[in-house]
Amino acid sequence: MAAIRAVVFDFGGVLISPIVEKVAVMAEAHDTTMHELLHVLLGPRESGPDHPWHRCERGEINVAEIQPGLGPWAAAAGISLRGDEIELLMDGGYRVLDEVIAHIDVLRAAGYRTGLLTNTFAEFRPKMDADIGFHHFDAVVESFAVQARKPELAIYEATREMLDVDHDEIVYLDDFDQNLEPALALGWQVIHVTGPEQSLAALQEIAPVPRP
Repeated sequence: MAAIRAVVFDFGGVLISPIVEKVAVMAEAHDTTMHELLHVLLGPRESGPDHPWHRCERGEINVAEIQPGLGPWAAAAGISLRGDEIELLMDGGYRVLDEVIAHIDVLRAAGYRTGLLTNTFAEFRPKMDADIGFHHFDAVVESFAVQARKPELAIYEATREMLDVDHDEIVYLDDFDQNLEPALALGWQVIHVTGPEQSLAALQEIAPVPRP
């Protein structure tokens, strides 16, 4: 097994609190489950050409076009949307996981290259940079910029190229298991994140750094 040279982080659920926390709160108001509403608002686990959230993450439409395009998905699930769901998801209200951000600098000091690999929108870029700081990363790979989203293979290939390492020299952290499967297929090591303490402990096993 090759030595790890690069550590790649997802954004939501890894560097900030998971988006499913916000969806769960909204689901209660809609009298449905978190998983049902997640499917309606963010689309299916697999990446498809039609869901507006997926299309926006690939840079095909803008954020303002997502909510009007959700009607068929909501109707199929028997959910009545109020019309402000995407606005509520985009208004922030998450927690930055400062202990994980701090560890990125420790990794860089130890000689690892670091990357951010995220499905996101062009409109959200300034807030993301302000909240976590892109200066912590050697490569920032955003779905809208490369016109591919996780779990599409092209975005992982773009990440490897930007980091200038081999696939088997990368470890990747993500809280959505479907986004880990293509990375594994390419030879990356992966960590399925369930919380910051768990992710940092698992990362220390794969990409060790001197402890303070």
